[in-house]
Parts: sequence; structure tokens; C-alpha cells
Amino acid sequence: MRPFRLGLIVNPIAGMGGRVGLKGTDGLSDAARKLGAEPVSEARTLRALRRFGTARSGVAVLAAGGAMGATVAAEAGLLCQVVAQPAGDATTAADTASAVTAMMQAGIDLILFAGGDGTARDIHAIAGDRVPMLGIPTGVKMQSAIFATSPEAAGDLVAAIVAMRDRSKLQYRSSEVMDIDESALRHGAISPRLFGYANVPYIPLLLQNAKIRNHGLDEAALEAAARHLAAGIDMEILYAIGPGRSTKRILEALNLSGSLLGTDLVLGRQLAARDANERTILDLASNRRLKIIVGVIGGQGHVFGRGNQELSPAVIRLAGRDAITILASEQKLLALEDKRLLLDTGDLALDRELAGYWRVMVGAQEDMVMKVVAP
Repeated sequence: MRPFRLGLIVNPIAGMGGRVGLKGTDGLSDAARKLGAEPVSEARTLRALRRFGTARSGVAVLAAGGAMGATVAAEAGLLCQVVAQPAGDATTAADTASAVTAMMQAGIDLILFAGGDGTARDIHAIAGDRVPMLGIPTGVKMQSAIFATSPEAAGDLVAAIVAMRDRSKLQYRSSEVMDIDESALRHGAISPRLFGYANVPYIPLLLQNAKIRNHGLDEAALEAAARHLAAGIDMEILYAIGPGRSTKRILEALNLSGSLLGTDLVLGRQLAARDANERTILDLASNRRLKIIVGVIGGQGHVFGRGNQELSPAVIRLAGRDAITILASEQKLLALEDKRLLLDTGDLALDRELAGYWRVMVGAQEDMVMKVVAP
């Protein structure tokens, strides 16, 4: 069997804006660095590539040069052919386009990329549905349906393809390529746009679905749950209330104006910080107890690791498992295709500590037990 020809593209700045409270890194890499952000995409790509295991001998990697792919491929012990070089130290969408063009000219079976929705959009603009693609989730939002559920899932999926004796039997899913106007998002406006469909190799439980916005589901039950949580606020505890419409009902019950898409901090029934980043949360919680209230991403099932990276491993560990409340509508949970919730905090040990069965609050006096799965 001929080697599986894998195109590898890494967006070096993808995901840097997450922990520092930015809603993406497009055009804001310098601002993210000034806030103390560190690159995450190379480490997450390495986690994926190391899952190839014995399948690595059957993979021929065609990579973009340097930090766009070749460096991490070498660190993973993969031999690769560099087919395109970035034009400068700061990589751009044009560099991604050049790499995709070169890979298609060379002939590849799959583009494996590390990035977020913006990177997916840039690749799809050149490749369309002519070459299958698969995303290693490294961005902040990742609403598209072309990403694996975790870096490990991406690596496992590629390894499974390489091990197939008859790849003609591999199934593909036509999946949405979505992106959001990050500038509008930072001002609280959600404007998702469909840019097209890509063919993604499909193996159940390894791919995430597109994000679904839930409107009007279990309104009364969620309102009651929010009022119940608001009534039980302890004046001495700092509450980190994560993004989303479900959780922000708690702020409404407290007559507070928070941020729909960020994490707000409540202390003494007052707003201590709006749209807080990781550093702010850790600073304010340094000498007091911390509790986290977080929602569930509709359609995907992620609890941590998608759009709420300011609730970082350090923040989660400071609070502790028993101080985390998950709030979601019953219909949102029942609509999840895999009937499971997902973790992708970036800390594998923490993900595995948090995995297991959790009670999810769906009403004032009502819970649903859900399985929470680590990568």
C-alpha cells in the first residue's frame, strides 16, 4: 500500500487570545503577547502527531516550513517534505494559501491543520471540497464541524485511516466551515457565517459537530434554575460565571450587566469584573474561595476548552471539582448526538481528573446525570 500523503499546516498564533480574554487572535497576536499570552498550537499539534504510533511508517508528510508545520513534525519524529515556506517571521493567511496550493499540486490525501475557524476558512478558500481536511482544535471559538474533539482524537483519526487496508471504504462527512466576525464578537455581537462545506473523514466520536444556537428551549426551567443559583450566592465566595445565555441568566437574576461571551466575576452579589481573563480571575481569587458556573456548547457538548479558555486549568484547579456547577437546558443535553459532554482544557491530567458522571442543573430542583469525557 502506498504511503498516506498528509499535508500539515500549523497556524502558530491560533488560540493565543483565549486565556487573556480575547475572543480570537486574528489581527491581535501582538496584543495577546502584551497581555502575557503564550503560543499553544505547536504543543497541541505535537499531541496529535504523537498519536500516530506505529502508523507513522505509513505516512508521508508534506508540510509548510518552520513553525507552520515542519518544526513540530520533526519534533514528533516524522520525516517530511517542505513544500512551501512562509514569507516572513509573522505568518499570514497568504502563507496558508500558498502552502495549500503547493500541497494540492504535489498530491495529498488529507490536509491536517492546527488552528481555529479562521484557519479553516483560509484553507477552504483554496481547497474547497477537492481535498479532505481535518482540524486539530487550537483556536478560541471553533464552531465549524471540521475539527476533531481534541488533539488526541485528530491523531487517532489519522492513524485509523493509515491502518485501513481498503481506504476506499472510508466514509466522509460534508461538514460546515463557519467563522464569526471577531471584531463584532468582542463587542458582544454574534454573527456566524457559513463559508462552505468541506469533506472530513468520518469516524464516530472523534469529530465534533457544528455549534448550534439554542433559542427558546426550556425557558421557564432555566429561569428558575438561574434564580435558584442567584438566591444561593454566598457573600464571601467569588463566582466565575462563564459565557453563554444559560449562565448569564444568573446575572440577570442579580440585576447585574455582564458580558454574554466572556466570564464575569461576582462577589458579594456585585459585579467584581466583567469579561475577565485568566490573570484577573486568579488575582481576585487569590485569598478567597472560588466557584465556577459554566454552560454547555449546543451541538458540541463542550464544557471547557471552547470559547471559555479564560477558565484555564489553573483556574479550574484553584476552584476544585466540587466547586463547579454545569447549567444547561434539558433539551440542549438531549439534542447532543453522542449524549456526552466533552473536556479539552489543554491539561490532559486535569481532563482525566474531571472525567466521569456529573449532575447538570436543568431546573431549580432538577438535574440530569451526564457522562463527561476526557480526550
